[in-house]
Amino acid sequence: MKSLLLDMSYRLFKGPRKRESRPIFGSITGIALSIIPLVVVIFLSDGMIRGITERYIETGTFHLQLRPHESLSDDEWIEIQNNLNELEQLISVRREHSGTGLAYKGDLQSAVSVRAVEKELFLEDEGFSRYVEILEGSFDLTDKNNIVIGREIAASLNLKTGDTIRILTGKTLSSGKYIPKVSKFKVQGIFTTGYQDLDKMWVFIPLEKGLRILQDSESSSKMAVKVIDPYDDLNPVIADVRKVLDKGRWGIYSWHSLNRSQQSNYQTTKLLLILIMALIVLVAVMNISSSMIMLVMENEQEIGILKSMGMNNRFLSLQYVFTAGLAGGTGSIIGITLGSLIVVRFNQIISFLDTVINFFISLWHTLSAQIETAPVSLLNSQYYLEDFSISLDFHILGIIFLSTLLLSMLAALIPIRNIGKITALDILRKH
Repeated sequence: MKSLLLDMSYRLFKGPRKRESRPIFGSITGIALSIIPLVVVIFLSDGMIRGITERYIETGTFHLQLRPHESLSDDEWIEIQNNLNELEQLISVRREHSGTGLAYKGDLQSAVSVRAVEKELFLEDEGFSRYVEILEGSFDLTDKNNIVIGREIAASLNLKTGDTIRILTGKTLSSGKYIPKVSKFKVQGIFTTGYQDLDKMWVFIPLEKGLRILQDSESSSKMAVKVIDPYDDLNPVIADVRKVLDKGRWGIYSWHSLNRSQQSNYQTTKLLLILIMALIVLVAVMNISSSMIMLVMENEQEIGILKSMGMNNRFLSLQYVFTAGLAGGTGSIIGITLGSLIVVRFNQIISFLDTVINFFISLWHTLSAQIETAPVSLLNSQYYLEDFSISLDFHILGIIFLSTLLLSMLAALIPIRNIGKITALDILRKH
């Protein structure tokens, strides 16, 4: 009986005549087209959020920040750093002093975040060097007057390696008087993180130099810590760190707490996008309901004949429910497959589209004898990451498939109620 039911459902799904298969294939196409953007949005937003998050925690906030509530001597900083380095859970413990300043060259100027770091940071921290790409020169902070600047700062101040840049900082005296200080640096390297917000903000100078020129109330020192797995529960690590520190003198902050508002905004935006895409999928799935109504109407005669042969309403109804499931499952598989291909090849697709668009723009400028403009980039680094990794989660793909399958079968429950109203006698009278 089950075999007969499946055979009849498949025959109905395939359609013995072309006109009977049109509504089903229309529903399959609608579901497939609606699932493609859903898959792309889910994994693209995940990749984008993770890419930005990793850049921040590997190069900016680090995994943990330890901030003293009172001033410490250099010897105390070194002692604490040595003690923390003995903890097995920590892979990196570095002191950083940071503040704000005004960088300028001639009449050009830009507000910057000055980060005074240990000169070994770039060479010894794999996570940092992974996301800080050197475009010109090198990340060389061995000389006290060296500086490494972001790409956007270099562009706004028209700087290249070897140029001289001045940074205005200041010192606030106990009387409240502010004394400005100008420091001259030689640009030793230009970097990019692939994220414009960071490239237009950061400059790196040697730690010793930073401790001398960044002495206003806005500047501060911290111990930047990295752990083995920053996405794991950090509470046990924080508990071990507390044992090393003097509890009353330090504040310990995880990257979760430091980036809470940013992460909240990302997740809210992502949920809104997924909700919109899910509603589109739901509408497409509901289209199956109208397809089933048409199928029932077109097969009234066959339903009447089958009833006269002794088949009950339950058996005939299940035939249409399974057919709806086949349509939903097929559309879901097609949509998931195409969406996954777009996700996996997303960076290459964007690069290809950039090339094609810029080719035609260049061709247009040549034919119309116009001056060429800057190349167009679909993923402008002002708003997006230039490049990021995307990985598929097959659990999520499985949930999408099963949800679509279930919704498709539920959508068929409305039209199959008409099957119970069809009687063999009515069919004989009509035909």
